Amino acid sequence: MIKGSYSFGSIKVDLSKELELSGKITFEDIYKKTGIKTIYRAGVKENTLTLALDASKKVLKKVEDEVESLIFVSQSHVSSIPSSGSILHEKLKLNKECYVLDITQGCSGFPYALITAINLIKNKEFKNCLIVCSETYTKYIKKNDRSTAPIFSDAASAFYIDKKNLPSILSTFFYTDGSGEKNLCLKDDEKGDRNLYMNGTNVFTFTAEKVPFATNKILEKANLKIEDIKYFIFHQASSIVLATIKNKLNIKNNLFFNDIKDFGNTVSSTIPIALIQLEEKKILPKKQPILIMGFGVGYSLCGGIFIFD
Repeated sequence: MIKGSYSFGSIKVDLSKELELSGKITFEDIYKKTGIKTIYRAGVKENTLTLALDASKKVLKKVEDEVESLIFVSQSHVSSIPSSGSILHEKLKLNKECYVLDITQGCSGFPYALITAINLIKNKEFKNCLIVCSETYTKYIKKNDRSTAPIFSDAASAFYIDKKNLPSILSTFFYTDGSGEKNLCLKDDEKGDRNLYMNGTNVFTFTAEKVPFATNKILEKANLKIEDIKYFIFHQASSIVLATIKNKLNIKNNLFFNDIKDFGNTVSSTIPIALIQLEEKKILPKKQPILIMGFGVGYSLCGGIFIFD
């Protein structure tokens, strides 16, 4: 059984009413590519840590055992020195004898964290792990930037696993290409403000080429065919990205997760939010292979085939 929770920034945004676009491009033109109508923004008093705390406290109410390890996935750090994970550990008042790790892989961060946690629990390093993902990308985005403003959303997720309900890993695949660093990054403008920059065309090209390639690698390593996979959860980047992946791999609609319309791209939280939603709706396949994959900033990609009890 999956134990998890999530929280969104307190400002709910209807993009069709807010988006300030220049030229002849309308919201409907952009919606055809993004598939996103609603995003969430963190309020003035909210940040990556406050969202992470809210999601974590919700899930810890469902947990009886003391947390022995914490993995914090974020690129929107409240602190680099000390690590954000250490600050979150203190705010949650966890045991001092606790494994704490920060992962900064963005959209591929959750699969990295999940694979790490499963293997460490399997090797009896500890009994459980709380994986927390939290991002506030919109704090780096100008509202009239049509390449990023209609896409990214602020959210946090908390995902708990333990040795009693430990997912199995059938295969994994990792891919890193640092040559993509300038295609999705923070840049200083003429005023010295840091803003999120994305070359959507280049990021899309990477995704369209490497996600199908990686999927086939994962299937090959597990000695499975795509027909053997009972559900697919890819990072919720945009509707055009998801449609391209689905069509290239010939995946059936009913086996393919897509919640981009109402939540937007929540970066590292898209996959855990998907898993939690599927569990809540009682439609997550159990004891059957599920393919999960995150990809994006870096470039980085991480995925695997998992079986949940």
